[in-house]
Amino acid sequence: MFNATRPQPGPDCSKDYRSKEVIDALREIFYGKCYLCEDETQNPEIDHFIPRETDPAKIYDWNNLYYICGRCNGVKRTATDILDCCNAVDVVSRAIKCIVPSIPDGDIIVDAQDDRETTKNTADLLNRCYNEKNTGNRGITRELLHERIFEEYSGFIKYRTALKSKKSLPRQKDDAKQRLLNMTQDSYPFSIFWKWHIWSDPYLSSVLDFRNL
Repeated sequence: MFNATRPQPGPDCSKDYRSKEVIDALREIFYGKCYLCEDETQNPEIDHFIPRETDPAKIYDWNNLYYICGRCNGVKRTATDILDCCNAVDVVSRAIKCIVPSIPDGDIIVDAQDDRETTKNTADLLNRCYNEKNTGNRGITRELLHERIFEEYSGFIKYRTALKSKKSLPRQKDDAKQRLLNMTQDSYPFSIFWKWHIWSDPYLSSVLDFRNL
């Protein structure tokens, strides 16, 4: 997850919360990424953060609409009491640790970083979003999601290697450093992973500027 800033006022959602105006606004706010798994989705859906079943009055509430992929929307369904990425009080990427496994078919590692029930619920939901394969369709979407994460991870490892290698020229090291820092921007796919892979790496933590992470 990543933090997003929702502008006020938003587009008129009172008649159709699935209008092009609303979807375009949500796409910009969430950088074209699913707010849960951070995949750049080609088939976006709209999630009601507080489920319609829980509070029908919020169906057309601009502040209750989130940009989501079909996989995560199906997994989340009526989940409640999770971290709100549009709430500036919580730095959601700090609250939930996400690590790429050693093999593509391994489970994504998701850990809550505090004891709040909301954080634990969010970690449980993200674990399901990344790893659940209890149906044939979810098995396929999990495989595709993991492949996209591993494709980005291979780039992360390449840049780390270039940054640390004695064979790299100064300009190559500078380029690798900038590319790694770029991967931690909230607009980048799966940014929570690259933040945590840097935070968990003593070498990278020592050479990269963390003021903006």
